[in-house]
Amino acid sequence: MIFESFTPICLLIFAAVLGGVIRRLSGFGGALIMTPLLMWVFPIPFLIPIVMCAEVFGGVLLSRHWKVHQEDRPRLWLMLLFAAVFLPMGIWLGSFVPLVTLKVFTSVVVLLFASYLLLKPHVRLNSHTALDGFAGGLSGLLLGACGIGGPPAALYLNSTNEAFDRTRSLLSHFISGISVFAIIATSLMGGGLEWIPYLLFAIPSYWLGMRLAKAILEAHAVSDSALKRLCLLLLIANASFNLLFLFIFKQI
Repeated sequence: MIFESFTPICLLIFAAVLGGVIRRLSGFGGALIMTPLLMWVFPIPFLIPIVMCAEVFGGVLLSRHWKVHQEDRPRLWLMLLFAAVFLPMGIWLGSFVPLVTLKVFTSVVVLLFASYLLLKPHVRLNSHTALDGFAGGLSGLLLGACGIGGPPAALYLNSTNEAFDRTRSLLSHFISGISVFAIIATSLMGGGLEWIPYLLFAIPSYWLGMRLAKAILEAHAVSDSALKRLCLLLLIANASFNLLFLFIFKQI
């Protein structure tokens, strides 16, 4: 197996470790960290399956600890259905957008999303079938277009009145489900299968990140609010770095 450059591999390993840490701590955010970083070295249709395979791997490991509540199972399937319908449309739309625009858009979405949650908004919603479908469809559309699908669903679920452990489980399983859809859709719609060898680096690195996060949790008693704050600060720092990098090199 011959890889074009050592630099993309190093960046992939770093991004996957950080993604694993975030996913283990919060139940989402792996792709939010990995995608903006990997967009510097991989095209969108190529990086999406890599990132999504890591997310599925993380979801399988977490599923043993975070079970979806029985009453949330119909909601999960509904959200996944709408995501599966709108994801191919997002892939198609993304093919018309310049790469620099996608880089800026992705980082801005992550920055605004994380900043909004960090401010602890008081907006509260009652879960509803229509809102479940809308959040799932928007997540699928965004995932196909730029490689991140978590923000719409995370914003919606974090705004409901359910407990954090319940929404975290639902969100984690939803992320795993749309990740599977994204792997299949992008591979069939132009991504091919050339990305598969890179999983030899992505999956072990993602696992290492999750192990590091687990060690942190076992060594320190950390509240749910502190975990959310830490993850959001990391997302903000990552998005800000990417935007600064784009500005320095005058790509905006």
